[in-house]
Amino acid sequence: MIPPISIDGTDITGATIDGVEVDEITVDGTPVFSAGPDLVFAGSSDNNVYALDITDGSEFWSFTTGSFITSGIAVDDTAVYFGSNDDEFYAIDISDGSELWSFSTGDRVGSGVAVDDSAVYAGSDEGNVYAIDITDGSEIWSFSTGADIDSGIAIDDTAVYVGSSFGDAKVYALDITDGSEIWSFTIGQSVTSGIAIDDTAVYAGAADSEIYALDITDGSEIWSFTTGGTVKSGIAIDDTAVYAGSDDDNVYALDISDGSEIWSFSTGADIDSGIAVDDTAVYVGSSFDTDKYFALDITDGSEIWSFSTGDRARSDIAIDDVAVYAGSDDDNVYALDITDGSEIWSFLTGDRVSGGLSL
Repeated sequence: MIPPISIDGTDITGATIDGVEVDEITVDGTPVFSAGPDLVFAGSSDNNVYALDITDGSEFWSFTTGSFITSGIAVDDTAVYFGSNDDEFYAIDISDGSELWSFSTGDRVGSGVAVDDSAVYAGSDEGNVYAIDITDGSEIWSFSTGADIDSGIAIDDTAVYVGSSFGDAKVYALDITDGSEIWSFTIGQSVTSGIAIDDTAVYAGAADSEIYALDITDGSEIWSFTTGGTVKSGIAIDDTAVYAGSDDDNVYALDISDGSEIWSFSTGADIDSGIAVDDTAVYVGSSFDTDKYFALDITDGSEIWSFSTGDRARSDIAIDDVAVYAGSDDDNVYALDITDGSEIWSFLTGDRVSGGLSL
């Protein structure tokens, strides 16, 4: 067994260096640090991304950009990836919040973000979708849609799936290796929602009030479902249903095979938030008049609980076995008990939290 001492013979196991506990010492005396706390990452319009301890909401680190953070956030074992309204895309060291690299786009970055073992994928309001090398931030490829990109982004082993806004208004499948177009589907109105995929279909919503299921191989329409307003929420799926919200104030569960309505629930206000699901519930937020987060029974859409924030509840949503994590335009990040919606903790940022949030 390696003795718990540094190279000069001093026992430092259990000590802290820069606030991180030393777990053991290697044979050459190098300290090996314990893993940091489990974290939730949230972007704020105060220009910061925050890393918060999921147990108590304490700040582990924060990183300041030059403008609002409204993009999605993606995370891997080493870094946190996100874009800013300062036209930059960032990779931040997950352990201490230091900048690893940044990549300049031609406009604000407000799209979803996805990451794999080699690249991170995001879109910009200059109309480009980018694949960026995760090691050094160099551009691997870019694809021009000709319009703002405010949709979510999804990836699989072969393609990047993304939507464009009015002026182009398409859902695209782009070759993940070189960014070439595999197929596109023209909607005619901005693609404003998150994007979800499974082995057979791409699911997206748009400003034409429709929720679409498109064949993942060729982009042909499998089905569409008409809501009463713009669909700009996140989209979540499981084996049986597609879950999405609309500006007609409703959350919908649609049969994944044919798009027929299984149930709907009225929140009383526009739905701009992300959506998360587990085996028992659908988690979603509402805006303006109600300003709540809801847990809805996944089988029939009945309300399990709701939690009132002080302003619009429209950030991305993350869940684990213990809590629902979400932000609000009241400037807070919340951790809510997943069983009853009671507040576990809240963290006050300097401005609204209306964009990316991820574990």
